[in-house]
Amino acid sequence: MLDKERLTVRQAHHRTGIAAADFSRIRNADLGRFTADRLMSIINRLGSRVEVRIRVRRVQATQPLPA
Repeated sequence: MLDKERLTVRQAHHRTGIAAADFSRIRNADLGRFTADRLMSIINRLGSRVEVRIRVRRVQATQPLPA
């Protein structure tokens, strides 16, 4: 979103109230401090929506681990 709308981190801060330092971390892919929920919240504040789909698949039986 930052690149798409050509927003600086300061402009994104003013638009959302999220710290400019956080946007700088996101832009640099330093995501260790962010939860998935927080990232989705930030995207929502920038005007986009996130859709998450989860599929559950049956795991094939595996052989027991050696003792």
